[in-house]
Amino acid sequence: MALLSPELLQKLARLRLGSRRRVPSAADGAQRSRRRGQSQEFLDHRPYVPGDDLRFLDWHLYGRLDSLWIKLFEEERDRTVQLLVDCSGSMEGGKLTIARELAAALGFVALGGTDRVSVAAVDDALRAYAPPARGRRAAPRVFEALEAVNPGASTQLDAALARMPRPRGGGVGVLFTDAFYPGEPGEALHAPMERALRRLRGLGLELHLVHLLDPVDVRPALDGDVRLIDRETGEEVDLTIDPDVLDRYEQTVRAWAADLEALCARLGVGYVRLLSTASVEQVLLRDLRRLGLIT
Repeated sequence: MALLSPELLQKLARLRLGSRRRVPSAADGAQRSRRRGQSQEFLDHRPYVPGDDLRFLDWHLYGRLDSLWIKLFEEERDRTVQLLVDCSGSMEGGKLTIARELAAALGFVALGGTDRVSVAAVDDALRAYAPPARGRRAAPRVFEALEAVNPGASTQLDAALARMPRPRGGGVGVLFTDAFYPGEPGEALHAPMERALRRLRGLGLELHLVHLLDPVDVRPALDGDVRLIDRETGEEVDLTIDPDVLDRYEQTVRAWAADLEALCARLGVGYVRLLSTASVEQVLLRDLRRLGLIT
């Protein structure tokens, strides 16, 4: 089944991938630079001086002011957009489905500009990697790479990311994950996540984390005596569930997610939290616009 409907693709074709920062133009891979040149986004005017390119004269302004002014633009530059999908066992089901769909949508938008797009699936290793490609003709290749992402092993994200090629000149990284990463005994709760995020930042990426949870991750529909089995490790735990236990569990999950959001804020990482039941179109046009990824 296709990841995105033809109707949604038509809407995506009118969107652009944004950025929360501007990178110096000397770096290959920067999105925008304040140089004189032809681009889609107007920046400012300055008076004409002999030798300027006459193509950038603003004749409308000349008609009003009777003087020559040059139009300045923010020059669009290459960048690499890395779409990173957590494919560990805990992502199986709705979380992986919406991760694939959102990654496909962002990839399609990015391919409509000058960006290169790559795809990587990660759990305890780099399971799949589609190298950077550019142009809408590369969209089927990006979609095929995402359709091939399947739930796999346990999560060792930092180890998997160590195998990631460094993008030339940096770019944008978007990590789709439920953030269920086991840590070492005695270390801080989000220490594994912090290591992974710092590694990605070290690649020169403007980084965004799309935190995906199933409704049952927040409040499972359980009651009475149950045996819980970890989907990744197979570890079993016997519990007795009642409404008070569920209330405490939900409060713990919400506090854990809030701590992760605070960590992202400290590291300068964009963060959005979504349920796997969310509408892909609404997420794109509301949440990812607010994050600055979609314009």
